[in-house]
Amino acid sequence: MSGQQILLTESEAADRLSLCTRTLRKERQAGRLRYVLIGRAVRYSVADLESYVEQLRQVQPACPPADPTRRTSVQRPAGGGVVVPFTERNARR
Repeated sequence: MSGQQILLTESEAADRLSLCTRTLRKERQAGRLRYVLIGRAVRYSVADLESYVEQLRQVQPACPPADPTRRTSVQRPAGGGVVVPFTERNARR
């Protein structure tokens, strides 16, 4: 075997992903992170951690150019477009 560990403990895996162990555990319990169970000991392979990171990788699309021909509508207040101050509202009824 080489100098690289095959399986990492929960703490080592969390350190490697720059997560706290609680977050790592939640990801495992949600089924988003593969793990190896040896007896009652939970271990993580380096390959599974790398696969997990790849699944989460985001590629931001370029912002679409603004459409100068598109106009937005202006919402007009109900009641024929007349704005009535709140203090006068009951007096008009």
